[in-house]
Amino acid sequence: MSEARKRSRAAGIAKLFAAGLSVAVVVAIPGLIAQPAPPATGAEPVVGAASAPAGAAPTPDSSRSPVPATAVVDLGVGQIKNVVLLLADDLDWPLFDEVPRLAALRQAGTTLTNFVVTESLCCPSRASILRSQYVHNHRVDSNVPETGGGWGTFYRLGHQKDNLPTWLSAAGVTTAHIGKYLNGFPGRRLDPAYLPPGWDHFVTAVRGGGSPYDGYNYSLNSGGVISRHYAGPYDFLEDVLTADTNRWLETATTPFYLEFTSYLPHAPAPTAARNLGSRAGAQAPRAAAFNASGTYEPQWLRSLPPLAPAQLAGMDLLWTRRLESAETLADSFDAIMAQLRTTGHLDDTLVIVTSDNGYHVGTHRLPSGKHTPYREDSVVPAVLIGPGIPAGTVVDSMTSTIDLAPTIAIVLGAAVPNWVDGRDLLPLVAAPGTVPWRTGVLTENLKATLPGDPDYSDFEAPTYQALRTEDYLYVTYGNDAVALYDLRTDPDEINNVLGSTSPAVVARLAAQLAALSVCSGPGCRVADSL
Repeated sequence: MSEARKRSRAAGIAKLFAAGLSVAVVVAIPGLIAQPAPPATGAEPVVGAASAPAGAAPTPDSSRSPVPATAVVDLGVGQIKNVVLLLADDLDWPLFDEVPRLAALRQAGTTLTNFVVTESLCCPSRASILRSQYVHNHRVDSNVPETGGGWGTFYRLGHQKDNLPTWLSAAGVTTAHIGKYLNGFPGRRLDPAYLPPGWDHFVTAVRGGGSPYDGYNYSLNSGGVISRHYAGPYDFLEDVLTADTNRWLETATTPFYLEFTSYLPHAPAPTAARNLGSRAGAQAPRAAAFNASGTYEPQWLRSLPPLAPAQLAGMDLLWTRRLESAETLADSFDAIMAQLRTTGHLDDTLVIVTSDNGYHVGTHRLPSGKHTPYREDSVVPAVLIGPGIPAGTVVDSMTSTIDLAPTIAIVLGAAVPNWVDGRDLLPLVAAPGTVPWRTGVLTENLKATLPGDPDYSDFEAPTYQALRTEDYLYVTYGNDAVALYDLRTDPDEINNVLGSTSPAVVARLAAQLAALSVCSGPGCRVADSL
């Protein structure tokens, strides 16, 4: 971005008023079938409370919110004593809606139609979930430490000492993480058996085998015990993680927080044998943006040629593989929901189902991938299910992954730092349209992915910062290009109307994006409402 653009953006920051509340997004999924599991491994230590992060990004205030440490919070949506987060990897709305068991969640709970990720890339997004911060604040802005991201950067900044699990642990909440954590965990300098603070039960894939994205031939850190898994009938990673989750739920004590973080349907879209061939012959959705170049698009999109027939066939094959992988994901979600019901926890547990980011398959003439500001990459599935949560309803207000940690912490009675950027979603879900709320959400891409990054693409978008509101998507690229899409008339986001939109509207959007792009903590909860 040019210095002139930076000065212009800074000059456009509106005067900030009083700050708002904290945050969260909640989602859930109904019943599935449990799978057999290998023997459990190891015991998990109870880790202590949070401390101030060494070398963390500057924050305006490290004090905590006055939420009682052991309260059972009733925000008008019922008594919730536990929270379960079911997090997919690269699950977009079109794919979600093509899997009947996932799509059925729209009727089972409250759907958040504008749930926006802070960055459409695994590790920056997951850091935002854990810290409730935009990427420019937590500074984990890629997947690998070589470019300022990954677990290595999260650890170097001390974020592992002050994030959602440590807040909950300090409040006496039992915590469990099972599945994908942060890219590159635990790095080369830490022992593979390392356990991050705050987790009473911790299971994730580590170095010492093949890639967990393949589903087989991987190593697990299970509570500090390393186990090697190969290609046997009970070694498929998704099933191993699901079985571990359900064993943990058998003895879980209230209050608890459980996050099941799947590796599915991330490329290469591993699929359980039972689901292979279940969606053979599927075709990638031919929405208006598919293989399309709109009007007045930024140069990086205008320069793309139409996808060739061989590429289109490849898109259909990839879509089929992702569909079958998502069926396996639905198996896991069903099994966990069934176990919650069996153990008697379903009636007092808030279940959150969402994804770290979305994924595009052939839209905007981009073959496949993510990391763009467009809806298929940056607006992800989110449905809320739990005691008192309205079923079959829709909330169109602007929500974000930064809203997860505050919501979870508040409902479980943990104190939330004042430096978080997000808001508590439960009041919004309980009474949509009556709660003062934000008007826009920020999505960022501060660094390009490079070869060696698990999400590297030959069709990388330029760096950008984007403001998404209910009516508009406004994007400023690092190469000084600007794009504006009117979502009321162009929901597929293919026609840049910057030149034909009222200058007053453009100025207002530019000012709000300018404010959000440099905001921090309480200031973000003002800038998002300008």
